[in-house]
Amino acid sequence: MKLSQRPDSSNHELACLPSGRLPRHLLRSLLPLLVVMLASGCGTVQVQLQSDFPVPLVEPLPLSVGILVPEELLGFTHSEEIPGLGDYAIGLGQVPADLLQRMGTGVFRQHQLQQAVTAEDAVDGYLLTSIEEVQFALPKQTRSDYYEVWIRFRFEFLDQNGASVSQWLLSSYGKANKGDYRGAEGALQAAALLACRDVMASFSLNLASHPSAQQWLANMATTQSAADTADAAQENAQ
Repeated sequence: MKLSQRPDSSNHELACLPSGRLPRHLLRSLLPLLVVMLASGCGTVQVQLQSDFPVPLVEPLPLSVGILVPEELLGFTHSEEIPGLGDYAIGLGQVPADLLQRMGTGVFRQHQLQQAVTAEDAVDGYLLTSIEEVQFALPKQTRSDYYEVWIRFRFEFLDQNGASVSQWLLSSYGKANKGDYRGAEGALQAAALLACRDVMASFSLNLASHPSAQQWLANMATTQSAADTADAAQENAQ
């Protein structure tokens, strides 16, 4: 299997995001959202990963954003057959919705999760998220002690009318030591969850300064300023 180059996530950790592998006690205490299935020669094993993401500790942008969560994002599954090692399927389930909910709480003053743009939305702009690619590697493939997961997200920035302004392709990475888990299921679950936490941290820390987002943010600020001016003029006229 051809693997993409590991993205550098060393600067992507928030104060609320622990570095390294996910502690076992946290894995046991979180809500079930991520599903990893491993099909082996003796049957199919389905495992549910319990996940809950922290709110990023960043200064919220003074904007109201509609975060679009289409059905295909929630139903995303990556399936792959690895010769000699079996069939694997990684289904994200409700994890993207949970991730975007927490991310929106930390990054924007106001946000709402929705499936589509509507005329009744009172927002400054929209954020549409999709998953471009998932890759993973097993210790037997890389001759290491780690299970590794790469996830490439596409964040598309839309204006107040739902028209595309720009987009940002953002890769994330997570790994788990095989010695900390009884089998591939648990290790892949932990690695995939860390990859999701990695993208949350990277997006939250770099949104305001990333070139792909700056035009979108500027457009929303202009729209918000115009609305505030109109409200003030209406109040003065009364």
